[in-house]
Amino acid sequence: MSETQKSEKPKKELTKSQMLSKKITEDYMNEAFRAHELGKLIGYTTAISPVEIFVAHDIIPIYPENHAVANLTAKKGAQLCAVTENLGYTSHLCAYARSDLGYRETGITVTRGIPEPDLFLACNAQCFTLTKWFQVLARRGNLPVFVFDTPEYIMDKKARQEIIKYCVLQLKELISFLEEVTKRKFDYDRLNEVMKYSAESSRLYKKFLDMAQYKPSPISIFDALIGMAIAVYRRGTPECVEYYRTLCEEFQEKADKGIGVLPKDKEKYRLYWENLPVWFKFSDHAKLLGSYGGVILTSLYVHAWSFEFDLNKDPLLTLAENYVSRFSNSTLEDRADMAMDLFKRYSLNGMIMFMNRSCKAVSFAVPTLKDVLVKRTGIPALVFESDMGDQRFYSETQIRTRIEAYFETLDRLQSKVA
Repeated sequence: MSETQKSEKPKKELTKSQMLSKKITEDYMNEAFRAHELGKLIGYTTAISPVEIFVAHDIIPIYPENHAVANLTAKKGAQLCAVTENLGYTSHLCAYARSDLGYRETGITVTRGIPEPDLFLACNAQCFTLTKWFQVLARRGNLPVFVFDTPEYIMDKKARQEIIKYCVLQLKELISFLEEVTKRKFDYDRLNEVMKYSAESSRLYKKFLDMAQYKPSPISIFDALIGMAIAVYRRGTPECVEYYRTLCEEFQEKADKGIGVLPKDKEKYRLYWENLPVWFKFSDHAKLLGSYGGVILTSLYVHAWSFEFDLNKDPLLTLAENYVSRFSNSTLEDRADMAMDLFKRYSLNGMIMFMNRSCKAVSFAVPTLKDVLVKRTGIPALVFESDMGDQRFYSETQIRTRIEAYFETLDRLQSKVA
């Protein structure tokens, strides 16, 4: 046997859900690259946006964020971001936007790329940078862009009702915008059908996330993030429902057998994560934390796609209610309550708070949120600063040292309780 053969690892057999995810993604991208041939348009949109309206109007949604994540996870962030900075953009901008603009200058990508857009839908419930990024791309191609404006979902009940009314009016304007661009009448019956698929797939994705309640947990946040992809770009379709049914069945079987991410006797710390992941340290973080008996189970970020659509309501109303109330568009108090719900349901006993220089909208409240959660839970928190996609702003030694020190603190507290 040659040295090459000795070093080769056998390929891990894909699960049914993984094969289904691969097929759904390939079919989706094949259709997108053939959109004009099929008489369809490509609409660039943000991960949190009322994509159901696109699906109902037969517009293929493409998410530049998803493409950026693929490149950032493959450690292309620093290279692509540097290209964009040489164009005059600051390094303080979102790594998604910087890597995407760098891709458009160089063509560098670890995927087949993404098709060019015909129109844009930007939703600022997620973050304000996305709207400016899309406006830059729209100006380059002289293409139409619609901004779905979602005011912060403040706590006053009367104000919330007015905000939702405002968002329903905007959804009606979005439909008129699409009718004008496509020269086709919008089909509300088709929207009702799409909403059924979206509601069911969202329910199943939430069921999957809630498997973090088991001890040991059969899922980690890394499973949740991988599983999230189909919820982002295929919601509103029957294949999305099929995928989450399959995923839930697979992980329920693990839970029933007592199979966890870590063995039951090794699962010491069930952790909460605040913010987006550090994409290029995805697997490294899972292994590092696991070596200390820690597993990150959840975050508000992954739950942002566990929508609760009410099919008894007007579809535009339930769309508005869901898309305006995501954690990234909520008050600090609501955000803390959402996190506390996860702490209680999943029996969390540790938290890691990531100050993400790429995502100011999510990160600006982290120090205060940390103080609130520590006070309400009595659990210490680890806070660290870095960037979700640009390796130039990640200090390996410093972060590893802080993680080690954090687990030593948790060990001391646990020994006192024992």
